[in-house]
Amino acid sequence: MPLEVFYSYSHKDEELRNRLETHLALLQRNGLILPWHDRCIGAGDEWANQIDGHLQTAQIILLLISPDFLASNYCFDLEMKAALERHARQQAIVIPIVLRPCDWSGAPFARLQALPRDAKAVTLWTNQDEAFAEIAKAIRETVVRFQKPAAAPPTVTPLADQATPKARVLDAAMPTHIVKDRATELLVLIRLPESKGLVGILQDDDEAEARPDDVRSKPFEVTFPQGPTGAQEPLKVTVELTSPDFSPAAQRKNIFVPVNADSEVCPFLLTPMRMGALTVAIELVWEDAERGYRRLRTNCVAEAELPPMKPLLNVVRLPLGAASEEPSAFGVGPIPAPAFSFREGAQSIPSTAAAPAVRFPPPPAADPLPAAPSLPAPKRSIFSSASFKVAAMAFVVVTAGTVFYQNSSAPMSSMGAPATGRGVPSPPPVSAVGPAVDADLGLAEAADEFGKASEPFIKVNEKGAGRAPASVSTDPEVTAAIKSGQENLNAARAELAKGNKQKAEEYLKLVRMATDRLKKN
Repeated sequence: MPLEVFYSYSHKDEELRNRLETHLALLQRNGLILPWHDRCIGAGDEWANQIDGHLQTAQIILLLISPDFLASNYCFDLEMKAALERHARQQAIVIPIVLRPCDWSGAPFARLQALPRDAKAVTLWTNQDEAFAEIAKAIRETVVRFQKPAAAPPTVTPLADQATPKARVLDAAMPTHIVKDRATELLVLIRLPESKGLVGILQDDDEAEARPDDVRSKPFEVTFPQGPTGAQEPLKVTVELTSPDFSPAAQRKNIFVPVNADSEVCPFLLTPMRMGALTVAIELVWEDAERGYRRLRTNCVAEAELPPMKPLLNVVRLPLGAASEEPSAFGVGPIPAPAFSFREGAQSIPSTAAAPAVRFPPPPAADPLPAAPSLPAPKRSIFSSASFKVAAMAFVVVTAGTVFYQNSSAPMSSMGAPATGRGVPSPPPVSAVGPAVDADLGLAEAADEFGKASEPFIKVNEKGAGRAPASVSTDPEVTAAIKSGQENLNAARAELAKGNKQKAEEYLKLVRMATDRLKKN
């Protein structure tokens, strides 16, 4: 037996109603539905009685929503009111169909699931036939659920049990320590009470900034809307963020809450604009009313500005000899003065000409030792010669000059440490804080990991005097990560030198975050 379908609409939408009826024609041909609207009233019939009679007998009532439908007293006050009364008594199914854009959020039928998908008005679809086809498919599914054996009258699913509020939990998380002017991520999820929710997701996600212990939760209750068949449908919830200390100061997104599962994670990006303790307010809104509220607090720090580090002393190999016109004590000829240069790891000073021989006058003859009848005269040792003494003094003078030159003019890398020739600054020494404290905090490991992670992004300049980073990656995120990592490493080292272990740990956490970002790239 076909189900009677009643169209409640404004005559200004008659063209769109005709197109919908065309898409439902196959259901009529198959004997599944029997459509009726006011254009079916015959000549001489009382139109008010006809409309009221079919409105009371129809099993499916279609409300064709548009601005003119909402403005029509007859459609809104009479037809819609009678339809919703029958729907409440489970005598019919009312299906709102949005034809043209309008604000119907406060209408009595707003709690019902509307068509087409996401309640997007038909006239907003690029292909309107696609919208009508989706509506026809949903109506077919509703009709099939109504089909019963001939002896049994059509029934609908009881709605009483589905109006009971269901328990849900709001999960929200953002890092407890963030950096000024650097974007951070805030995550929101709505879960079942027995689900791990956001904590379980963060436990399996090593790339997320927030950690499981950053999650804050708030229980609340929700009532799911009923679909055309009376079954519960997912609820659309608006998540509103108010964050006056961040940019942007306000955001809002929609998420769908399934009936028997957790929602998807809803991410927000926030950039802190000031330092100190900051607060973000999270509100859950649906059906034009606030349903849930939660605050998140975090602490914002700045990238530390510390005095430049003392450069490292590089190892220098300096061959040195003293020339003499007299044969050496080992029986070879005069000793030439070799050219010298600083080796790899220090600034090269190439010799452009052969170094002149450093000549010394012959050493004065030593006083002869008293002769003993039974012992030969001892040989003169090279270590007692004047040539060796002068050479030793020259070695001390040149070595001192090398160290002075190294400290005063060695090229500095863009990260504040002497260039090592590899394009990555050597990790600064940690002896100032003591090996026990450093090992406890993992400072050396953090510095080593950061150096390895930043190495692929730094380009070394081989031209001119010295080797120093000439440029870094043009990716702003990489550049910011390298800068942040070095400065926070310096800050951690400085705090350890002061004995402030807690602050040093906070800076080391930021160093590891920068290292993770570099590894991702």
